[in-house]
Amino acid sequence: MSTPGRLSGLLLPLFSLRSRTDFGIGDFGAMDGLFSWMKAARQRLLMVLPLLPTAPGDPSPYATRSAFGLNPLFIDLNQVPEFQATGGEGALSDTQKQQLAEARGAPRVRYDLVFPLKDAAFARAFDHFEQHEWTPRTPRSQEFQKWREAQGEWLESYALFTAISEKEDRRPWWQWPEGLRTRQPEALRAVQAQGLERRVRYHAWLQWLAEVQWNQVRAQAKAKDVLLCGDEPFIIGQDSSDCWAHPDILRRDARLGVPPDDFSATGQDWGLPYFDFAAMEKDDYAWLKKRAAKAASYYDLRRVDHAVGYFRQWIRDEKNPTGYFVPADEATWRRQGEKHFRLLSEGAGIVAEDLGVIPPFVRQILADLKLPGYRVLRWERDDNTYRDPHRFPAVSLVTTGTHDTEPQAEWWEQAREDERQSAARTWPEFQGVAVTREFTPDIHRATLAAALNAGSDLCVLPWQDVLGTRDRINLPGTMGDANWAYRIAQNTDALLTEPQTKDAAERLAWLTASSRR
Repeated sequence: MSTPGRLSGLLLPLFSLRSRTDFGIGDFGAMDGLFSWMKAARQRLLMVLPLLPTAPGDPSPYATRSAFGLNPLFIDLNQVPEFQATGGEGALSDTQKQQLAEARGAPRVRYDLVFPLKDAAFARAFDHFEQHEWTPRTPRSQEFQKWREAQGEWLESYALFTAISEKEDRRPWWQWPEGLRTRQPEALRAVQAQGLERRVRYHAWLQWLAEVQWNQVRAQAKAKDVLLCGDEPFIIGQDSSDCWAHPDILRRDARLGVPPDDFSATGQDWGLPYFDFAAMEKDDYAWLKKRAAKAASYYDLRRVDHAVGYFRQWIRDEKNPTGYFVPADEATWRRQGEKHFRLLSEGAGIVAEDLGVIPPFVRQILADLKLPGYRVLRWERDDNTYRDPHRFPAVSLVTTGTHDTEPQAEWWEQAREDERQSAARTWPEFQGVAVTREFTPDIHRATLAAALNAGSDLCVLPWQDVLGTRDRINLPGTMGDANWAYRIAQNTDALLTEPQTKDAAERLAWLTASSRR
């Protein structure tokens, strides 16, 4: 793979979108308005955070319960026939209507309101589907069943896992009765015979709704000449359908993390399972190939998180609490990493997230495979000398920040004076710009231009940096209401009429054209 050409786009989580009919969180119905804004701003790529199903009540898009499928939280209820057939919003109770108004008007996502509101609406819609579609075997129910059968093992494992988890009061699967924990066929048949099949069908139905709506989003994006870039987490959570169904390749006898470095003397313990690549190899990486194929059906490009993990993994167990690498030697890291990325990129476009402390050979192998890695402007430097973005390799992705960093405006104003001066000396677009601590409109424009004019074929700009605002998406290492709750201020269908975003589109279109993107 190489790149799709010299183009630029946005990083904006789906949950951050806003529309008149949403339930307090961005949904698939809000995306077409964003695509219209992007077309006016000459932006060709939208990068989102993971859209996979997540743990109940957990807002983090990285708290995944499946490596396949979509998060039902993003379903646009306004487009669900069964919801409208049962009265739509008008059938909500007075309390629910008040909660919905509060959720819609909130500056950030109110998950405490959103989760119960959407759960209740889905349950009501599914009751109607069961009575008026499934029982009489209508064409709509047959369409759902045909889709379900075509999905294969991942959907049945996910839907069954989710239904059993509910029955078991959401205890982690390794605390279930032995027959369910070890997936003994008799135990699984017995639990489904006890009335669980309806809940299994419910979770499969939600996945069907989500995929039908996502396919509409894909068509809308194509019509506006926008490519969609997904975000593929390296690993899946321990309490997930994949760990339950495939304990041989997703191992829980040690925990994944990262080794000690200049930022942490002890490294990080993520508490996640790790991949047994040797076991995967025995069936020719069937699970990994299926995951890659499903993701490729959703996206034009996908960001592969923690790329170094496909070369080597840092794990800890009771015998080695400080951790160790698997495999143990560099020659195997190189061979394994190259093999895995050839597999992951076969017939698909990927971007490798190669940030953090990684061996130099990782970037070299990715470059040899013509797979773009990251270039974050503020981190591309040698000691206190910044690198000229014009010299970034064409096969790379340049950005002003990630979902884990503070917005560019905040970084600039909190940076040391010598850092600001060094950046301004190196980034050619700052020539003639007054360098002040304040993130002025001129500095804002010069920063965007520095990224857009970079040598990298791909340029992705966080929405907050496009506007010059200071809202964060996530503060790593913290658990708070502010994380994963950022929402844009405008409804997406008003982005080209609201002064702030209308001006931003015009400014970005001019800068993008000037950068030959």
